[in-house]
Amino acid sequence: MTDFNRTVTISPAATNAEAEAFSALIARERAWRKLPEASGRRRHAKIAVSRWQSLNEGVREERAETACDTHIITIVLRRTNMWLSLTGKTVHDGSAMPGSLHVTLPSVAARCVFNGPFDALHLHVPNTLIEDCAQDLPQGSLRGLSKQDGFFRAPWIERFGQTLLLADELHGALGQRYIDSLGTAFVAKLLSEAGRATSGEGRGANELAKWRLKRAVDYIDDNLDGSVTLADVSAAAGLTRMHFAAQFKASTGLRPHEYLLRRRVEKAQQLLATRNASVVDVALSVGFESQSHFTTVFKRFVGKPPHAWRQSNDFNQSKLPN
Repeated sequence: MTDFNRTVTISPAATNAEAEAFSALIARERAWRKLPEASGRRRHAKIAVSRWQSLNEGVREERAETACDTHIITIVLRRTNMWLSLTGKTVHDGSAMPGSLHVTLPSVAARCVFNGPFDALHLHVPNTLIEDCAQDLPQGSLRGLSKQDGFFRAPWIERFGQTLLLADELHGALGQRYIDSLGTAFVAKLLSEAGRATSGEGRGANELAKWRLKRAVDYIDDNLDGSVTLADVSAAAGLTRMHFAAQFKASTGLRPHEYLLRRRVEKAQQLLATRNASVVDVALSVGFESQSHFTTVFKRFVGKPPHAWRQSNDFNQSKLPN
């Protein structure tokens, strides 16, 4: 595979736009899991946050090692097809869904192959902060969420990620202290969930077999521009609608229809970022019957209407990994 590892520096001749990108609360990663040198960890900051994002197709391989004094918490923001290994052992191979989370412990070598677009936040959390948060909790480690059989999922994880993105947009008013407060509360919540994950509490319906899940998501992806019913997707997976719906949600954290809408919005983002088609043409090409419905759903998932997102994306894409 092509080696994408590289060191990026900002020259004195960097544009104002580049300088702004590195002054935001959420730093744009040029190398996977690496904070740009220009951003550093702000003075008095407890948690540093970076974003690893690209809408580009193709395969990309990355390697990184966590520092000895830091945990890295990954929050997935869009469905990502990826293979992840830690210290040579496969952790995940397949689709990582929005609202999924993984904790990488200190001094751990990680390798990841991304197959297509990706979007994730990385929280760089000092060990000392975790120790402080753990003092009053029975489970004093995040090791239970650094599991070897996949990502941890919960609806509140995605909401937290979206809250961080909003804070980044309003950083002039909210500031790093707001990020630190949110992050500290998030770490405390994770410590509580780590105990439940270790004990096996909260397990519900069985997840789909990987081959059934692959058939279902492949069917959805192949038919984004047309009518997709629950009966169609469950038949593709070889199950009845009743059994399929519960197991699909257990596997992805989403109901089948909600997953379909997300995939349509993600496909629309790619089209808006790479083509000159009108918003209504994009809406129709990804299966929405009207621009108004498309705009409503797009804003619910992305936080901005399509036109506003496209305008802001003109800057962001030029600064993201190729």
